[in-house]
Amino acid sequence: MKKYNNYIKGKWINSNIFVLLCSFIISYRHKIFKIIFFEIYYSLRYFTKGKSFKTPHIHPCPYYFIYKISKFINQNKIKSAVDLGCGFGRLVIFLKYSTNANISGYELDQEAVKMAKKNKGNNIKIIQGDILNINYNNIAAECFIINEPFYQPTKENFTKHEALIKKIEKSRINSKKNYYLITINVNEKRNYIYKKKKLVKTIFAGQNRTVKIYLD
Repeated sequence: MKKYNNYIKGKWINSNIFVLLCSFIISYRHKIFKIIFFEIYYSLRYFTKGKSFKTPHIHPCPYYFIYKISKFINQNKIKSAVDLGCGFGRLVIFLKYSTNANISGYELDQEAVKMAKKNKGNNIKIIQGDILNINYNNIAAECFIINEPFYQPTKENFTKHEALIKKIEKSRINSKKNYYLITINVNEKRNYIYKKKKLVKTIFAGQNRTVKIYLD
């Protein structure tokens, strides 16, 4: 039976498909029926070629979460959003079709960028680059989306995550406009990074399986 890399209790473990599915169900248990329904429906609607998952850092955002994010963008009339660590492009492709916002994505992994560009269609800009080395002064986005690009809960990744948010904050010092930060499945131990921001919405599906929307 084929083995898959699965992140369980702080370690990457080679596990079979049944262990992987059980882990997924347990992780999203508070919204599991909605998660499954949206995965089936939107996987058929937005079918794309190639994979969407690559360990250790690329984990596709559930379509249920993306749907909720798109509703928030539409309700708040957000005109531009950037996905920091867009992976294979699942989120940016969905937002392209479901919102009127100008959508762009940044991703370091070359394979993921190549696949995302194949599937993205028109009017989406996907750039290969390290999100820690971006000049955020040149990005006039109203919304930054972070699908936990520093997935493993190591001290180094905590530091990288904190550095990313500080770079965004620094770029907005002279701006009079507020902006949104949308975090997806960020480890709860990293909540301190966002303690000075106003939490305006939470979508909870399980421990560390949460969308949080902040205003800054």
